[in-house]
Amino acid sequence: MRYAALDLECATSDTGNICEVGVVLMENGQEVGRYRSLVRPVVESFGDWQRWNFDYGLKDALKAPAFPDIWEEVKRLIGDAPVVAHNAGVVECKHLGHAFSFHGLDAASGPVFYCTLELAKGHWTELPKHGVKHVARHFQWKLDHHNPESDARICAAIVEEVAKEQDTDVWDRLVTSNQWTAYRIPQYQGRIKITAKPTDQLTRADYAHELIAWKPTVPLAQIDPGQRFILSGFDHAAKSKLREAGIRKGLQYKRYIKGGIDFLVADAKMGVSKYATCVEKQIPILSEAEFKAALKEMQP
Repeated sequence: MRYAALDLECATSDTGNICEVGVVLMENGQEVGRYRSLVRPVVESFGDWQRWNFDYGLKDALKAPAFPDIWEEVKRLIGDAPVVAHNAGVVECKHLGHAFSFHGLDAASGPVFYCTLELAKGHWTELPKHGVKHVARHFQWKLDHHNPESDARICAAIVEEVAKEQDTDVWDRLVTSNQWTAYRIPQYQGRIKITAKPTDQLTRADYAHELIAWKPTVPLAQIDPGQRFILSGFDHAAKSKLREAGIRKGLQYKRYIKGGIDFLVADAKMGVSKYATCVEKQIPILSEAEFKAALKEMQP
């Protein structure tokens, strides 16, 4: 029962424009290795979603090694083990195929992949959704979504939980009993050209059309450890400091409102869609000053 779990993040919507990879190696139910690294993207740009959700900036990614160097480290860790990933056949393998093609690597040398989304759907048919964050929430597994090492760890947890419920500790038996599809990294003919043009890194001012002045929604009585919060409208540096300050006090930082939050911390201006959701769902909004003051009152 030896396998690896892998997750990728991309810098833009261009397929294969990988900017981060996370891997955990599992053996007999135990995590025996892990790896996480930024990857220098082929298209030297960040999309809007990446710019506002990643814990690092484009400049950080551009300092990272190129994909071939990172993949050598991944190969060294996983050896000949099979690899699991969420949406492996449709997403991860396709990204890797494009990356292999662009860098002139042999995709046939890549590992065999199995999809944990497919496994979760087939085994837990009663769950309404089977995405990484939905399964993690159902089993109360700790997740830092879009941290690729954390996402990969959830993929491994899915495998381990299914194996436990099916009372098997043999990989081939797990594959056979679930009729689990094996996927390979596609070998594209010729070198794929990623044609998106690099763009200058945008500043917060460039998003002025997407930001609005906000008004209070409903008051928040107090902040308690375990509550979930999100940040909106802050630049990268300020966002990182506030996120870490909240986590140190026992709060749970979330990237999205959709999964459910207890309050939102907003800059002078915040995103239009987030504000509309706060108004609709009566989610409390705190200013930066109010948030800092509340943290001081909290017990560690």
